[in-house]
Amino acid sequence: MSAKELKAIADIGITLGYSDDELKQFVNDERMRMDKEKELESSVKKRKQKYSAKKRKKKYSMKRKQPRNSVKWKKVKDSGNLQRKFELENLKVVSETKQKEIDALAKQKEIKAKEKEAERDFELKKLQLQLQSQATESQSNNSVDGSGDHAVSHLPNIKLMKLPPFHHEKKDDLDAYLNRFERTCRAFNVPQGQ
Repeated sequence: MSAKELKAIADIGITLGYSDDELKQFVNDERMRMDKEKELESSVKKRKQKYSAKKRKKKYSMKRKQPRNSVKWKKVKDSGNLQRKFELENLKVVSETKQKEIDALAKQKEIKAKEKEAERDFELKKLQLQLQSQATESQSNNSVDGSGDHAVSHLPNIKLMKLPPFHHEKKDDLDAYLNRFERTCRAFNVPQGQ
């Protein structure tokens, strides 16, 4: 271990608040830990080199023993293709499921928007009906008071109008009855709307 590394470890120990014997112990422990890490790294590196050398050797021997058009070479080649095909299919399935999720979320948003719009329409119609009912109430109140569009001063006269009842059994003529009714209404000045 170099002097720079030891000094860096000592500086770290000082920033952690170690002094004297504690600092020496910390530096020693860190040095031992770093040495173990380096040994482990070198052993892993050696193993990788051995493995790659064996793999190259095996691959070279396989190439020498079998021509490219042999069955085993095709199987190795096909297994690589199968792996790629499998990965592509897997990616397609994942993308399709994500697209379905996106579509489902879009439909949910659309449904919620339609529900909100339907609620707004319902509330609007409800308010319109309330306004209409209030307007008809005020008109009926005004007409009873005599302050409406039509002067209802003729209402008592309407009550005085007496027409004989229409009897179908006695063979009354409907046209004649309706004509009599219209003449009576005109005589008592009943407005056409009433």
